[in-house]
Amino acid sequence: MKNQAIHKKLANAFSGIHFTFQTENNFRIHILVASLLVVLMIIIQPSLTWWALLLLSIGLVFAAELANTAIETLADHLHPDLHPSIGKVKDIMAGMVLVLSITAGLVGVLAFFDTLVQ
Repeated sequence: MKNQAIHKKLANAFSGIHFTFQTENNFRIHILVASLLVVLMIIIQPSLTWWALLLLSIGLVFAAELANTAIETLADHLHPDLHPSIGKVKDIMAGMVLVLSITAGLVGVLAFFDTLVQ
């Protein structure tokens, strides 16, 4: 809704994150992997540039998973039966999450090796 108070907008946003956390196993896995990666980064202490790249990558994965859940939820509501076009949209969104997840993993690996070499 337009023109809501900021606290209401934040409550809605956190509600969406909570819904995704409750309903999407992959989102919980992403949170676990990201948490482990952050702990590893705290241990190896990379440069601030690597921290920025890592946090940006993690944020993009989370955002993609949220967008994927939003589109899946809307599609399932509008067309509960299986439909080839909706299936393709869901597959494409899952592909987006996968690409970003792999990219985030590669950023973590590069940060790890670059920090160890120094």
